[in-house]
Amino acid sequence: MIDFELIVPDGWVHIPTTPEFNRLRERTINAVIRQALPDTLPRDKAGPWRRILRRDLTDATDEAARQGARAVVLPVQEMHGMRLPGSLLLSVIEDPDGPPDPKMVLDSILGDAGPDGMALEIGGCPAARVSQIVDSGPIKRKTPAVRVSYYVAAPDAPGVWGVLTFTVLTDGDVEADAVRAIVLLFDSVVCTLRWADDVDVPTEDELLVQFAGN
Repeated sequence: MIDFELIVPDGWVHIPTTPEFNRLRERTINAVIRQALPDTLPRDKAGPWRRILRRDLTDATDEAARQGARAVVLPVQEMHGMRLPGSLLLSVIEDPDGPPDPKMVLDSILGDAGPDGMALEIGGCPAARVSQIVDSGPIKRKTPAVRVSYYVAAPDAPGVWGVLTFTVLTDGDVEADAVRAIVLLFDSVVCTLRWADDVDVPTEDELLVQFAGN
């Protein structure tokens, strides 16, 4: 199996969203909540915050699953006193009936994107970056968000693509310095992508054993 890996900063978490990893997903969310709000805190004060955090993590992973993503990566610890308002969805798409030349696919994507698209290479593979401003309605917020999608061709595997989409929430100003900085941070994470062939994907039981040992 061909798959890709990312390098993520400390304080970020990788949560699987496919049905075969439901137990691991729940275990990971519980661990994030315990780390952020340990059991030593007073229950009456920490309880509401635990429920909010669980709701936010569950909503993010539910949305990732609805979009066909295999995992969501998101920051869960504050950076310089600020919680980063964004999440990254990871998908691997296989289209054996698609054009054998990835350039044809990327040219089509970039043609539709116009000035919001950019051709580049990631991990030595051809890729496209497309940015857009998402209205508040589709994301159920009062303010718009910045959404950036990357399409990365897998090496020597026609029709296999890595699709990575991150969304950064705003307070209304999509050009604010803080928003630009967070977008740049997500861009940097995506650019660590590296493909690997013949990846032996562990089962959920094997991952749960590793999880318990950490």
